[in-house]
Amino acid sequence: MYKRIKKLKLGRKTAHRKSLIHNLLRSLFENNFVVTTSTKAKALKQKASSLISKSITKKDDLLFRRELQDILGNDELVKKLKEYTSKDKTGIGIVKVGFRAGDNAEQSRVYLLGTEKKRKVEKKEDEKEVKKVTTEEKKKVNIDKGKKVDTSAVIRRTERAKSRSGL
Repeated sequence: MYKRIKKLKLGRKTAHRKSLIHNLLRSLFENNFVVTTSTKAKALKQKASSLISKSITKKDDLLFRRELQDILGNDELVKKLKEYTSKDKTGIGIVKVGFRAGDNAEQSRVYLLGTEKKRKVEKKEDEKEVKKVTTEEKKKVNIDKGKKVDTSAVIRRTERAKSRSGL
């Protein structure tokens, strides 16, 4: 019986759980985001936020740098973490993405704050210029309307699967 233990067990033994979290941390700092199950995402957020806060306070501590190398695996990720913590906006965010196809587990996206890519809004120049359309072109458009089929549409499931197998 576990009393007053706040750590998420994740159904694994200590060594397996530790290596799982370390691997998730490595991929989080490599790609700036990770998509995983919600319980793993919560455990990852706890560990990553503690690493970020420690690296802000212990900037050039040799012992902490060696601990980071042990967790993250290589010097490039340690440097990337140092650069990230020197920014103004730091932290971890979690967004629920959906459900996994195989076992219907709830998935979440864990990302580093301040690293989101901003989309550029492009103004359409075609709308500003008015084209003169001839009657022959109008006939072609009307003929083509009935024949066109949109094959680029992506069909997504909007509701959760009814059965356990996700079918």
